[in-house]
Amino acid sequence: MCGLPSAAFTFLFRQYLPSLAQTDQQTKSTAQQRMASVDYLISTWSCAHTVGTFSGRYKTTYSKVLGDRWLAETWEFPAPQASEGTQAAVTAAALMSYDERRQTWVRFFANSRGQHFEIRMTDVPNGWTFKYTSFFTLSRPETPEPDATFSKKSDTEYVIDGPTYPQGETRITEHHTCHKVSVAVDPLACGGPLGGPPGVCGERRRYFSRHWDRE
Repeated sequence: MCGLPSAAFTFLFRQYLPSLAQTDQQTKSTAQQRMASVDYLISTWSCAHTVGTFSGRYKTTYSKVLGDRWLAETWEFPAPQASEGTQAAVTAAALMSYDERRQTWVRFFANSRGQHFEIRMTDVPNGWTFKYTSFFTLSRPETPEPDATFSKKSDTEYVIDGPTYPQGETRITEHHTCHKVSVAVDPLACGGPLGGPPGVCGERRRYFSRHWDRE
């Protein structure tokens, strides 16, 4: 080994090995770091979406829950108009978090129609890719391509492209564009000479946005 005694090589290797482990540890993201990176989402958002020939609007709200280790998202989809009559409105919720051990995001979604989706989220520049997975045995092999992409345009706008799936004999792709809703606090609800007790401020808020006029 180029004249280096084996004992000396072993000594150098053992000295170098901890530095490798330390470097690897330093490059790993902590759950706290990754959860802090999504703080810009904490708000209510106004979204427009198209699914095939259908288009509509909905509201979605993000918040931190369960010791701030999870990001919760809730949706309110207004009742769509169908040819056979008015269908029921749809609500939905999702939980997302960063799995520090596996160095990846996970997402669990469920809605008021009884549907549920388990999704792996992979970091990409300015967002994530989504891969739909399952608790159950897949009927076909999983493809390597992402099923959808979440792209952050700014702290007040993001878009989601995908997933794509069959609807009848046609394959359609979902497209979502969301804008953050500004939050204004009603001065009459706050503490002070004109308002109520200080604690009321956090509960009585009026949401407004220049995007509301399209709803």
